[in-house]
Amino acid sequence: MSGENLLLDAVAGFAGHVSRRVSDLNGAIESQRCKLLNNCTSAAPKTNRKFELPGHPFVNFFSRFFVANAREPDQENTTYFAAVDRIIAVGDIHGDLGALRNVLKLSKLIGSNDEWVGGGTVLVQVGDLLDRGDQERAAFELLLKLREDAKKHGGAVHILHGNHEILNVSLDFRYVTPGGFVDFEPLADQANEKLGKLPPAISETIKGLPEFMRSRAWSLRPGGPFSNRISKNQLAIVIGENVFVHGGLRPTHLAEPGALETMNGACRAWMQGRTEKPSSLKTGKSPVWMRSYSLGSPKIGSDECNTLQASLDLIPAKRMIVGHTPQQQGINAACAGKVWRIDTGMSAAYGGPPEALEITKRRIRVLTAKGWRSAHSRSLN
Repeated sequence: MSGENLLLDAVAGFAGHVSRRVSDLNGAIESQRCKLLNNCTSAAPKTNRKFELPGHPFVNFFSRFFVANAREPDQENTTYFAAVDRIIAVGDIHGDLGALRNVLKLSKLIGSNDEWVGGGTVLVQVGDLLDRGDQERAAFELLLKLREDAKKHGGAVHILHGNHEILNVSLDFRYVTPGGFVDFEPLADQANEKLGKLPPAISETIKGLPEFMRSRAWSLRPGGPFSNRISKNQLAIVIGENVFVHGGLRPTHLAEPGALETMNGACRAWMQGRTEKPSSLKTGKSPVWMRSYSLGSPKIGSDECNTLQASLDLIPAKRMIVGHTPQQQGINAACAGKVWRIDTGMSAAYGGPPEALEITKRRIRVLTAKGWRSAHSRSLN
């Protein structure tokens, strides 16, 4: 047998061992948790922490890669995905259905009837579908439709949480437009009927709001019908060598093994009304709020670039893709391509241009309404 075949056999054996071992351990952990809590259906999970092999980051990445490929991923509960041929990353939408359609069309992902034409492409929308626009629900429904269509063609659609999703589930409606409240008015009767059945603290909070806000609040409260739907999205995901998150990640976010999985699970449990709001989402330095890699002058200082690199090493990943902070220069990169800032302010609230980041195995480029731009032409430092 050749050396190459021996290596392939060893890799295959290791992959099978890792997959079986992780499955066994996670099953045992979940079984023990249920016994201790004596209620497996209603108790909140202990933040979806998964077993990982100790040691060098490469070993953990190796195990995640093969576990991800051992079966078709459950997208709602998966954080790490294998590399794909083509990724399209799209920034903040803010309730602008027209802007969403425009950027998907220039990325060659949808046709004239909103049908998926992207084949095996993976689309990542990095959060902030909500607020500042009147068509939030329509934009969300389009992405959900495309998620199902894409699956049939070998593609995928990932929607991340931004700070505005977190604000809304927290019943903070400072940035909601009048149309954003009207959008939820059809749920008014249902909201009024069931308001008294909610936990007293939430019920009293909603009753204390102006009447025109209550339908939205009932739907977006933790455990509400719309919150339950968006809870299936993630705070951060990794696809191959790329990590996607709304604001950014620092080493403090990644200190514990399985930190990203823990973060995603805790946010999901809160949005579903099963736990309190995670402390990690309450500060300006949280993954949905931080702007360290995006704010200030176009170029990032060496200290922040070093922090970025330390974060990437912990994940591990080669580059970070973030939204959250509109970029006057359009989509651009900093820290020698280690971070891409993709919020162009394309919604009507900001008036920026529709642009998308295209990542393939051969190159990275920026897609615009006037054609593509090379990664080099959009690299600021």
